[in-house]
Amino acid sequence: NLKYDMHVPDDFAAQAAQTRSAWGAARPVWIAASTHEGEELAVIEAHSRLMRRFPDALLLVAPRHPERFKPMAQPCRSYGFATATRSEDHSAAVDTQCFVIDTLGELVAYLACADLAFVAGSLDPIGGHNVLEPAALGVPVLVGPNTFNFTEVTDLLLERGAARRIENAEALAAVLQQLLDDPACR
Repeated sequence: NLKYDMHVPDDFAAQAAQTRSAWGAARPVWIAASTHEGEELAVIEAHSRLMRRFPDALLLVAPRHPERFKPMAQPCRSYGFATATRSEDHSAAVDTQCFVIDTLGELVAYLACADLAFVAGSLDPIGGHNVLEPAALGVPVLVGPNTFNFTEVTDLLLERGAARRIENAEALAAVLQQLLDDPACR
């Protein structure tokens, strides 16, 4: 599998730390990577629940398809989140609660900035997306029940404790909170 051959630049961790510092280095940051329309509301609801425990939490959300870029910001704003987008605002600020990555080719850089990564396409029967990118960066991975596109590598990460499977959208917020409360477990 050529996806195992991902190159991580030597200065990637330093770049991620610098980005995190601009957002507020101590705040919890999670990413929902490659989301699909059917999962996006579940992600936003999970973030809403998570913010009850972590009011300074930042959600980075990267829709899978470009046609979802613009529509993704609206539900974030309708939930009352201070929302920024990569294309318009360039970066999240210290008070940003939801940052929509509405550009192509930057997902890995944002994965490196996250404490946790939910790899989407896995709540609905889409089959999941590439779990190797966050894993290669040392970012704990969460996946839903549908990971048939990446069965072998997902199973390997689950067996080794580098990933956790959530059974449904409701479990997403609970597992996020549990792992953000326990840095040693992450």
